[in-house]
Order: sequence, then C-alpha cells, then structure tokens
Amino acid sequence: MSFGRVNRREFVTHAASAGMALPMLGWMNSAQAALEGKGKGKAGHTRSLILLWMGGGPSTIDLWDLKPGSKNGGEFKPISSTGAGQVSEHLPRMARNMKHMNVIRSYNSRDGAHERGTYINHTAYAPVPTVVHPSIGGVVASRNTPETLDIPGHICLGGAGLSPGFLGTQYAPFRVEAGPNPIPNLKSPVDQDRFARRVAALREEQEMFARQNRGDNPKDHKIIYDKTFKLMGSATLNAFKIDQEPDAVQTKYGKTGFGKNCLLARRLVEIGVPFIEVGFGGWDMHQGIFNALAGTGRGMAGNAGAAATPKLTELDMGFSALVEDLVARGLWASTTVVWMGDFGRTPRINQDGGRDHWPSPWSVVLGGGGMKGGEVVGSTDDDGMTVKDRPVEVSNLFATLYKSLGIEPNTELRSPNGRPIKLTGTFGDGDVVKELF
Repeated sequence: MSFGRVNRREFVTHAASAGMALPMLGWMNSAQAALEGKGKGKAGHTRSLILLWMGGGPSTIDLWDLKPGSKNGGEFKPISSTGAGQVSEHLPRMARNMKHMNVIRSYNSRDGAHERGTYINHTAYAPVPTVVHPSIGGVVASRNTPETLDIPGHICLGGAGLSPGFLGTQYAPFRVEAGPNPIPNLKSPVDQDRFARRVAALREEQEMFARQNRGDNPKDHKIIYDKTFKLMGSATLNAFKIDQEPDAVQTKYGKTGFGKNCLLARRLVEIGVPFIEVGFGGWDMHQGIFNALAGTGRGMAGNAGAAATPKLTELDMGFSALVEDLVARGLWASTTVVWMGDFGRTPRINQDGGRDHWPSPWSVVLGGGGMKGGEVVGSTDDDGMTVKDRPVEVSNLFATLYKSLGIEPNTELRSPNGRPIKLTGTFGDGDVVKELF
C-alpha cells in the first residue's frame, strides 16, 4: 500500500540542471490556499514540531513504563528521573531531562499493522480508498511556514515522512540526510545564460498547463520549482552543514545517523522550519529484544555491520542533546518535540525473547511548545496489559500537538469531494490533554 509519498528526486528533478546564480530568479509567488479555511488558526510566529519517529514500533514498556517484578518486566531496571516517572537504566541522559518532557502512558493508537499504524499516527485517521488524509507534517507546513523561508516547511530526515494528501505537493516531505552532501543536484553544469533560457522554457510550459485548467498540479509544480530556484545559492543552505558545529557538540549528539539528524533538526528549527521529522527505524524486535536494545550486536535483521553503539545509547544521546540544546537556546517554548512510532510492543515476551505488535496501551513522550514538563499522564496495570486510568486516544494526542503549535485543534479542512476533515481525526473526543497545559 502506498500513501503518496513524494521524494527528493521528484522535488528537484529538473532543478538538477540549475545554477548558483539566482539573483535573476527573484520571483517567489505566495502559495494560495489548497484547502478551505487555510490561515485560520495560524500561529503568529514560527512554531515548530520535531517528530522523532521510531519506525517499526518501539518497546515502550522497556523504556518509559517499566514493570519491575512483573512476568512481563524484562531485563532492564528503572531509574529515577527529574520528572514524575522512572525511565530505563539505559536512558541516563534522558532521565536528567525528563523535567522538560512528559510521558503519556495510556495511549491507544488502534491498529497493530505497520503501514496502518504509521498512517494513523501521522494523520489521525485510518486509511481509506476515497481520500489521502493530510499528514501532520503537511498541515503544520501549510499553517506555520514563514513566507520568507527559502526551503520547504516539511522536512524529513532519515527516510521518514508521509504525504500531505489533498493539501498539495508543495507541502510534501522534502527528504534529506545529515552529511557532507545533504541536498545533491543544486549546482548547475551549465552557464548562467543557458540556465536562464532553460528556466524561461520551463515557465512557458508551466503557464501552458495552467491555462488548460488541469487542477492544482500546475500551480503546485510552479511553487515547488520557484522554491527550489530560490533555495539555490541561498544562505539557508548553511543550516545543513552540521560540520560547522564544534566537535564537542557533534560528539554530544553522537556521531551516528540519528544523532546527526537530531543536530540538523535543531539547526532547521533555528532558521524557522516548522516541521521536521527524524526517522530512526529498526524497532520491530520480534526476537532478542534486550540485546537488540542494549547490546552492541543489536540482534536484528537489517542491522548487520551496524555501528557498535547500542540502540538505546544512540537514542539517549541524540534525544537528550536535542532537548538540552533547544532549552539552552531559548527555543523550547516555541518548539514541540514528540517521540513515538507505529505502535508499541506486547508486554508479554514471546518464545523468541522478543515482543510483538501492540497498539494499546503504550507510551508517547512529548514536551516543549508551552506544555508543562515532568508530567506523567495515565497509567497501566502491574503487567502493562491494560489502561489503569486516564486513557488517551489519537484525537487527544493530535489536539494537544496542534494546540502547542498555535493551531486551533477544532479546525476543519475540506477534502476534494467537499467532506469536512477534522485535524484531530475521529478516534476519540478530540479534547486536548489538559494536564499538560
């Protein structure tokens, strides 16, 4: 099943022939509304969301809601944190930062299939054949992207990201990876004059298609290319150069893929990008889960030859450094950070020493954006099997995230066939988790 993702190649296909001399291409038309009601509930200044996406389904019972003494408790011990709850012994750096973060321990995401769980936790809706719902990245980009930003407002690091649905391709995820060449194909192999002629020919084609009333695609195509042209040669590109950071900072984040992408996410927030998703996969641990989380071998298919850094150490370093930097730089009140994945994993340990898919209950970690810190919302029973109190549904989580971003949670969009689409979906009552504000 495909949910309409747009990759970097689609974003810069023809821009591969573009050059660095862009003063002559100073145009940048404002994006028009792609949906009814765009602009309502828009934040007064840039407010950003960083989604730390744990693809595969993280075992939250081993990280944020440990059950020592239970038959389901596993091998890890809980340690005290600066917040209201304990965390895994393998997350000592995050334990020191939990005064800034909150844990929802009673989350129900409804579906234990990877693609459906990914879709639900990005859109607040179950997938249906009649409409592709906008992802939260597309919504935030459509609402909170500054007009002066030279790059897309929906950036995904580490291969994550979902479609903006009917909002249009201008809000699609722009996928990059922290490293020496994060955005390839931005330097022209031709001179300025030849490049200008190519742009003029492209503009004629775009205008011809627009005159043929082919819907929003020609308009979106033009907006994307204009943004690409403006990006080329822009000082904004410096944000992607994480090697400009002091070595001590890079070391603090961890010189791993996840750590580098967390560092890049912080740099993108600093220039006003409203939505950054950092993908960190490999959590589908049906066997050998404790070695996979804390051992150097990781014990998972697809990780052969991976760096020796244990998975939880990699998470702990990148996550904690991101939180600490955002707080220290005065960005915490305007930046929301949420940690989650497709679903959680079973409290019961299976015969292969792993945990299987588990959509309820499991834990989501979030903070910043004007929320309180150090709170624990909801609880599970002694074995982690059921919600003990304060159940939190998908709609409650989305309402909370949108509120933290200055976006009215009750906003309704209109699908292409005219149907109202609530930002918070239909799984639950859509109320904000008030304990966090």
